[in-house]
Amino acid sequence: MKKAHALLGALITAGLAGCATTPNMHYSGVAPQASVQHKNVALVTKVTDGYFNPNVCVFGIAKKCSELTFSKNSLVSNYDKLLSSALKQSGALATVAPSVPATGWCIKSSIGTLAPAKSETVVHYDLGKTLGMGLIPVYGLFTPHYYTMDVNLVDDVTIFHDGKAVWHDRTPVHMKKNISGSRFKIGGTHSEAAYKVYREAQTSAVSQTMVGLGQVMSKSG
Repeated sequence: MKKAHALLGALITAGLAGCATTPNMHYSGVAPQASVQHKNVALVTKVTDGYFNPNVCVFGIAKKCSELTFSKNSLVSNYDKLLSSALKQSGALATVAPSVPATGWCIKSSIGTLAPAKSETVVHYDLGKTLGMGLIPVYGLFTPHYYTMDVNLVDDVTIFHDGKAVWHDRTPVHMKKNISGSRFKIGGTHSEAAYKVYREAQTSAVSQTMVGLGQVMSKSG
């Protein structure tokens, strides 16, 4: 019993020992067909709904403690980074803005939940698998923590030119992947593996926006 308690304590300590990470949001999707070089594009992004788990749990055993969500800030900032990367690769300059400007180009995005999900992203901590692998001699001392990343969201995107809406698209995004991350911090900063799933899931939506941007820029001359 003492050994089991010690093992659980070691796993929890390892889980809580995660460190802050700078997510890689490098875009690798479709580029706009029209030349967007030297164009300034404002990015206006918001999260419209969703449940965001505020709990910081010492023991990741209860269901509410083992299901962790990205914050609104993480959803927005990393989506903007992905958009910025896509635009930069095409020679455009992206700037984050609080609202749609009266002049110039703007991509306004609203991120919401994809029904029947209640959160845009959920990271499920697989305590059972983590503990089970931890019981294996020698290997158990170095076992990573195991998780499932579930993305269920909708990107509602409108492109504006000089204050007028010129393109609109609503893209459902769903992806579910098993991940592991020995430096994942329970209740805190998410691992690079989790951010990678978010990047992969959102890339298809951003690709559609890039195609749309190319189309409307071509029409504008």
